[in-house]
Amino acid sequence: MPAGTSVDLEIALRKIHELAVSEGDLGYEYWYAVGQLLRWAGSMQAEINFLAKELELCRARGRRRHLRLSKPG
Repeated sequence: MPAGTSVDLEIALRKIHELAVSEGDLGYEYWYAVGQLLRWAGSMQAEINFLAKELELCRARGRRRHLRLSKPG
């Protein structure tokens, strides 16, 4: 998926719930597990986005520090 594109997890989870209900006990177990994985993936994506921002801030601080230390003086 291209960067900046998001998926509405609520719509996907609602559809998965519909599938789970329509397929009986075994189908329900399967689709419930798929829904849990989807929730987990969504939370992991949020964590990845947060960590990417933190990494960029650290890199920017490192560049500023490097520039400050490399100035003749």
